[in-house]
Amino acid sequence: MKRLTVDEKIEDFKNQLNLLAMIFDTRRKMRREIHNEKTGFTFNAKYQFKTKDDKVNIYVIFKDGKMTVHEGKIEDPNITIYYKDKKTLANLYDKSADESLDYLLTNEMGYDGNMSYLTKFSYLTSLVMGAKIKDYKGPENRLIYPIEDIDKGKKSRKLENEKLNYKIDKVQALDDPYLAKYSIDDFPRLKYLKNRRFALKPAICVERAKLVTQYHKEHGFEFDKEGDLFDPEIRQAGAINYIMANKTPIIHDKHLLAGSTTSKEVGIPLYPELIATAIWPELKTIGDRELNPNDISAKDADILSLEVFPYWMERNVREYCRKKFNNPKSQNLEESWVFYFMMKTNAISHTVPGFPMVLNEGLLSVKEKASDLEQKITSSEEKNFYKAIQITIDGVVSYSNHLSEEALRITESLDPNDPEQQKRIEELKELSRICKKVPAYPAETLHEAIQSIWTSFVCLHCENANSALSIGRLDQMLQPFFLKEIQDASNEIEREKVIEKAMELVGSLFVRLNDHDPLMPNVGWKLFGGSSSDDTVTVGGVDKNGKNAVNDMTFIVLKTNEMLGFQDPNMNARYHSGINSKEYLRRLCEVNVNMGSSPSIHNDKTMIEALQHENFSLEDARNWAATGCVEPTIIGKHYGHTNCMLLNLVAPLEMALNNGIIPLTGDLIGPETGNVRSAFHSFQDFYDAYKIQLKYLAEQSIEINNYLGEAHKYIHPTPLLSAFYEGPLEKGKDLIHGGAIYNTSGVALVALTDVVDSLLVIKDLVYEKKEFDFDTLMDAIEHNFENGFESILKKIESVPKFGSGEDGTIELAHDLIDYCHQIYNSSENYRGGKYLVGYWSISYHTGFGMLTDALPSGRKRGKALTPGLTPASGTTDILLPSIHSVASLNHLKMANNASYNVKLVPHHGDSHSKTLDIFSSYVQSFFDLGGMQWQFNVISSDTLRDAMQNPVDYRWLLVRVSGYNAYFTKLNKNMQLEIIERHEYKPG
Repeated sequence: MKRLTVDEKIEDFKNQLNLLAMIFDTRRKMRREIHNEKTGFTFNAKYQFKTKDDKVNIYVIFKDGKMTVHEGKIEDPNITIYYKDKKTLANLYDKSADESLDYLLTNEMGYDGNMSYLTKFSYLTSLVMGAKIKDYKGPENRLIYPIEDIDKGKKSRKLENEKLNYKIDKVQALDDPYLAKYSIDDFPRLKYLKNRRFALKPAICVERAKLVTQYHKEHGFEFDKEGDLFDPEIRQAGAINYIMANKTPIIHDKHLLAGSTTSKEVGIPLYPELIATAIWPELKTIGDRELNPNDISAKDADILSLEVFPYWMERNVREYCRKKFNNPKSQNLEESWVFYFMMKTNAISHTVPGFPMVLNEGLLSVKEKASDLEQKITSSEEKNFYKAIQITIDGVVSYSNHLSEEALRITESLDPNDPEQQKRIEELKELSRICKKVPAYPAETLHEAIQSIWTSFVCLHCENANSALSIGRLDQMLQPFFLKEIQDASNEIEREKVIEKAMELVGSLFVRLNDHDPLMPNVGWKLFGGSSSDDTVTVGGVDKNGKNAVNDMTFIVLKTNEMLGFQDPNMNARYHSGINSKEYLRRLCEVNVNMGSSPSIHNDKTMIEALQHENFSLEDARNWAATGCVEPTIIGKHYGHTNCMLLNLVAPLEMALNNGIIPLTGDLIGPETGNVRSAFHSFQDFYDAYKIQLKYLAEQSIEINNYLGEAHKYIHPTPLLSAFYEGPLEKGKDLIHGGAIYNTSGVALVALTDVVDSLLVIKDLVYEKKEFDFDTLMDAIEHNFENGFESILKKIESVPKFGSGEDGTIELAHDLIDYCHQIYNSSENYRGGKYLVGYWSISYHTGFGMLTDALPSGRKRGKALTPGLTPASGTTDILLPSIHSVASLNHLKMANNASYNVKLVPHHGDSHSKTLDIFSSYVQSFFDLGGMQWQFNVISSDTLRDAMQNPVDYRWLLVRVSGYNAYFTKLNKNMQLEIIERHEYKPG
């Protein structure tokens, strides 16, 4: 078969466009995608396809149900899709629609304009390419594995527990706080639900997306039914109330908690006002993609493509921002994925609602306060806000009542003469009673408290995307209810039953927290994939008075988490040396050894000091909880959107090395700070150039974060979430307008270690020792330290790096941390608060690394950057210098926290007791030196390699990426390799 030339392939690309136009003209079922008589939607749009050098220009017009293809340029296209060159465009010839989007990963393809038009067009081409959808029947997810005992296989994790015979900390009821005698086998319900969860395939849920679209189509968006401007608070409140009132009330079999975040047993909820249109291209293929496939029925795919997504193409946060702020450069930089990633396009959920308030007061008390305040003020804006809170709380109560009714309905189908079914009837009647009561009214029992938290959590996700909306200090919330039931127990047998019931109820909550996954398009999985919804739970530490807060429920939560071994909740433990016991720290290390990577352990003392330094009161700082990955939030007072952005610190380094140009695309992005081959006469000159580029990118990131925040004020206010906070009622304004007591924004800076190591090499070898000049270094980078430049790499490897403990390796890190804090902390966000800086990376160190050239540090092209503040792999074989280096950094300048990830694998011959001795001594030393947070990976590289080869056998295998847990087999290959290649320390 004759090989086509580049020009012939481009001609064929035009022919395919014309074929697509003909299909729309001749096939009725296809035509409905651009002209739908049933919904009244007509897709009118203008597309420009071009190469960067303008050698190819093709445009497409969709108008009144017709598609036409033309050569040349068109004015005011809705989107311009541009390609690096003719060869790149020609390569589309034999690519699927999904594969063509992979060019976005390498920046060989880009766009300027509304992203929804790109995803819509990609979907249209997927229809022509003949993609087929595998339909499935029924409301339940498919079982893709047998429901088997995942803990009994020869490659399953092996749990070993020490036992205590005395009480510690503030434990009052547990004779053995470690609860060593219990295993998952003692809880058949939890065991079954755990094994079932690992066997299920997640499914796309369209329920919320459909309901929110129906509401706005009926009631309006920009204007209400009367044609008046629709107040965003009232509009949003009406929509959220409508969703909750019409949401299917589900109580899954064997579950002790009523309600579900989606209509599926494990579902992916969609938020079309945010990012849901990103999966438009995959509606026909998402069930069969390689990375984390999700089921979707043909009917649901049609609902999204024909009814939901068209309505939101112009009404989502990203595109409203683009229009309102005239397509700012700061937004275009974000969309290249090289410089920074802004979470506000996906969610603004990284926070911890005031669940304790709901448990103690009930939501109807909040509604009553809002009603009283509405009567007292005259401002229409404030009145509307108070009305909005009342409307959303009515929705919560409506949904909870529907759950109560559903519980009774199910009992009617059960046989009271069957002992098992009679037991379930009793459980359902109790659930019905509980749901009628909470969260409308205060909780009085442990079951009521946990159901109240869960119902509130479900309803909050009707408004807020499932991205790190966190639970908070679960042990502190539940301890009073647990102690009351312990005190009511009349003998040891009853007390034991209370303890076991507490474990089962906490376990039931953890099972429910795994009923949803985040939406991630395929292109996102390939670049950044692996994160879950990160519903974080925090235990331990001190209370608001500085007293020991480690209690019975602390250990019950830890034990339950250990038995289940789930990715979520992301478990975080606070440890306050000198106040919390050494036995508690030892237990935290033991759970890590058993689970492989959880919980993350925080130095309570340094975290509280860092928060105080940023003007949080001492009492409030003591009541912090982790959010998402590791970030601190003051429960129910602090709206910090702690993951508002992740900025790639290596990008400005590449720009400084290339006079403002980013190598990946060849585009001039930042200031022209000088040609490194001639302009910089001292190391300080180059370092100043780096700081100039860094400041430029930081300012761009702040600008777009604030623009997106303004977009949220109009598109997506949060009256229901505001009802869970101190401040909004008192101030008369939504959280998104600055209603909280504390109004910060949290920044995560990625790859500080890579920058410091690169600067150390430049300083040492280029300027001080003059081993080679910048000319030689840049040539070596261009050749990826290969093709004759291996000797340069050898010299680079001999330079002491950050984490080695050598003199002079830490000062640059201190200076950079000071500089980053100065830039962000002095800037104001859109709510009138300031930016807090942290150093952690989720999985973005891998994604950014894929897009990064070789670095002066010796890191090669495309390899992962370093996670969090962890020193680069191979810096030292000994753990102590690494501990000293990271702990020496100024925690007061890192109030958004920092992750330190250590792969520490026990010696085969070491006893369990010796392993815990060593692990706890390392953590204690790190904290004594001022370190902020410690994360373990207690899995050998050999085991990880085996998991890559045999993923089904390791579905349970948890690893710590950077701040969060992930199932290793669900990570993309680059991320798996990055974790395997991390340095494996041995204890001792």
